[in-house]
Amino acid sequence: MRTTGNPGFDEGLEWLTENASTVLDFGCGNGIVLFLCSLYGTKSHIGIDLSPRAIQSAENGTKLAPQGDFRFVCGSLEALQRVEDGSADAVVLSNIIDNLYPEDAATVLTEIKRILKKKGRILLKLNPYLTAEQIKAWNIRVISGNLLDDGMILWNQTTEEWNGFLSARFQIVHYEDVYYEEHDQYNRLYFLINP
Repeated sequence: MRTTGNPGFDEGLEWLTENASTVLDFGCGNGIVLFLCSLYGTKSHIGIDLSPRAIQSAENGTKLAPQGDFRFVCGSLEALQRVEDGSADAVVLSNIIDNLYPEDAATVLTEIKRILKKKGRILLKLNPYLTAEQIKAWNIRVISGNLLDDGMILWNQTTEEWNGFLSARFQIVHYEDVYYEEHDQYNRLYFLINP
């Protein structure tokens, strides 16, 4: 079954995988998004994640994957830097870019641009913007400016700020707020193309 349970994100995966053969998921967790991509017809899949436990879970999942080649790597930016130039048709960045320091997020996007083929696609999902009232009510620590510590790093930019940051590197072809009922919150979803 080709569904994450979220119609908006599913629509994004369908768009992402159209005519795509190789997909990279940076921050892949247990690999479920790559397994779903294979059901849309993608052939080669690379997953990178910091968590050894997540990578082990993803590798175990390949035994159940009906089709495609899968390679899961434990690592971060250094693993991304080892991926070949122009080797991916599509990239997934799901709730990862805004959980990095701004300079690291910029470096990751520079690497993604290098790895993606011309006209390659990116499905990028961001956490919701937190208001000053929410930050105070939830006792979230402000590191500096819009950089927060909510148990992880959160680069809490407005959608307008993200639009500027992303459009300096990629073409934004679609944006939507996607509701996640289980968390009672919206995530921000971008469909991007490497020009």
